[in-house]
Amino acid sequence: MTSCNEALKMIKEWLVQGTPEAQNLVDFPWEVEVVDKSTLKAIHPRFPIEIDILCSDEAKSIRATILTPIETINLDNANRVKLYRKLLRLNNIPLAKYMLYGDEDSIGVAVDLSTFTLGKKEFNDALAFLISGLVTIVKEFGVEEAIYMEMAEELAKLVARHFEEGWSRDKLIDYLINIVGMKKEEAEEFLRNIGIKFGKTRGLGLTPTM
Repeated sequence: MTSCNEALKMIKEWLVQGTPEAQNLVDFPWEVEVVDKSTLKAIHPRFPIEIDILCSDEAKSIRATILTPIETINLDNANRVKLYRKLLRLNNIPLAKYMLYGDEDSIGVAVDLSTFTLGKKEFNDALAFLISGLVTIVKEFGVEEAIYMEMAEELAKLVARHFEEGWSRDKLIDYLINIVGMKKEEAEEFLRNIGIKFGKTRGLGLTPTM
């Protein structure tokens, strides 16, 4: 059995050592933040949706989740029952499970893995099922715009953080081209759109505007 400390350390190493030319999701370059001793946050810049990775030594399990901004609390009873029925039917797919979270009963998707059997292939499968589950939510509920906006905001936060870390304009553009997959013109426009300027503003506070 692998402890949570060992499991999360191993997962972080898999994710941060990736390359853009990889064939498997787990082998791509991810941005990983250690939240606490039992939680990681991971974002793939080319598909910038935050994935929470939580480990429990008591349950001997790892749960990877994507929490969407799609709220259901304000739906009327008829539409809520219809939506919940659809989520239950979607739960027939392997591994990934749909759920509600937070005070607003927002929709999320989760995959649970055992620390007894955790391996790189199993974690890659978990990432694939999570993203597939998110795509299913987008298609089933017609929320393309909400998810697109969240992805744009997450990417803006990543770029803003690297800017504050002292990355040059050329390095940011290279990141957007080679890691995110933008064309040069798109990368330059993206930097302008989120309000990043160079020169006197370096090192000052930055608030991305989308």
